[in-house]
Amino acid sequence: MHALGAVGGRSILQATIALSKAVPVASGAIRDVYRHPGDPALLIKVVRSSTIDLKFGSGRRWHKLKKRRYRHLIGTLREVREQIALQAEGLAHPSFLQKIIGFVETDIGPGLVVNAVLGRDGDYAPTLGRLIQTGRYDDVAVQAFERFIDEVIASVVIIADLHPNNLVYAHTPERGYHFVMIDGIGFKTLIPIERISPKINAISNRYKLNMLRKRVAAETEAYASRASFVAPTASKNIRKTGLAALMPAAVLFDPNILGLALLFA
Repeated sequence: MHALGAVGGRSILQATIALSKAVPVASGAIRDVYRHPGDPALLIKVVRSSTIDLKFGSGRRWHKLKKRRYRHLIGTLREVREQIALQAEGLAHPSFLQKIIGFVETDIGPGLVVNAVLGRDGDYAPTLGRLIQTGRYDDVAVQAFERFIDEVIASVVIIADLHPNNLVYAHTPERGYHFVMIDGIGFKTLIPIERISPKINAISNRYKLNMLRKRVAAETEAYASRASFVAPTASKNIRKTGLAALMPAAVLFDPNILGLALLFA
């Protein structure tokens, strides 16, 4: 199995790529993501060996078939199938979706090659979850998130899993800031009603997007609450001597006797 195609005018037909000693640049629930050693504009997604037995071997849930045909590569199949469906419809690749380039063999298993999504600083784009956790989910990001929702609703893409760590905050000169979905597309049900009925798919996508919007709002509010809470640690920075050493912090900051405390400090 090889990757076929061209990037930057050159072939990316590769032999087996060594990743066993490489450090992942990101990790999901099932897959690790590595830099492509032959092209910094590409990433390689590989299913972790530790999750194969856990989810598809002896540790699988009761409803998972033991001889499931695609086993641990079922998620990869969903992604590829969804992007092929877009091409079959004659649609341009949506900007809110990470683009699949092809496949490669690696020394840790088959790899899915995708375009790297970058932020304005040229580094890998941070996830929406990371933006919220670090207080960078500002008004510009909120507007980009709402545009993402509108674009998904207007598309025919089938969403399977949608959460803050499946979205990254990208930036390009053409589009500015925008969110890109890097995982979680394709249908997961035994009977793919979303694929059969575009109307049902639209309803399903709207529901999942609305749930994501609520989750983002809750996590943003939780971060704001943590950030606004300031523990009373100021007294730790005061060198206490004399009367000040005998007084609790609450008394030291009492405006009626603060001056007295400082006199004897």
